[in-house]
Amino acid sequence: MQVISIVQQKGGVGKTTLAINLAGELKQRGKSVAVVDADPQGSAAAWAIPKKLGFEVKPELLSNGTISQWLRNILKQPAEFIIIDTPAGLGSVFRAAVDVADLILVPCGPSSLDINAARNTIAHVISALRNDARSRARIVLVPTRVDLRTPEGEQIVDELSALGEFVSPAFSHDVYFVRAFTQGVCVTAAAPDSPAARETRELSDFVLHTLGSLA
Repeated sequence: MQVISIVQQKGGVGKTTLAINLAGELKQRGKSVAVVDADPQGSAAAWAIPKKLGFEVKPELLSNGTISQWLRNILKQPAEFIIIDTPAGLGSVFRAAVDVADLILVPCGPSSLDINAARNTIAHVISALRNDARSRARIVLVPTRVDLRTPEGEQIVDELSALGEFVSPAFSHDVYFVRAFTQGVCVTAAAPDSPAARETRELSDFVLHTLGSLA
């Protein structure tokens, strides 16, 4: 089992979009996968309501028990890949998700507010990992909501690279991600020939390669 935690101090950067579509692509590649929705807003669980995703989305709120129980509930999921969709903030769920992760994805939009939040998120992740000598988790920044037609979209990869961590292929600000949510499916099922589906496959390639290098 490998755990992928998606964290960001700031909301509205596409954590749930990333979690569901990455899970959907891994499932299409024959991997067993489960998404843990640790966000009280329940966006990932709402995405799964039509029951068309083909993998389980399990709400698992830390407020329902202790951190140790929360971690046990996550690690008992019978899947090769567990993807944790966390709420905004740097509280207990953030720290627990970082502690259990093999790979930590930090989505970041192109605004200066997003980038500043990503910088602060990374600092907290590094601090948490420094206190765990057993952890080999890797941090990856994921550009999200990118519009390459704008100066911000053109510059975001360079700006994120300057933060000193790996930067993955980007997710664009594509309407097909919205339509996939409306249909209750991942974007590679909703629009397999769309730019959004291509981006999802490229990101999945990157994630699997990164996890393979940690094995």
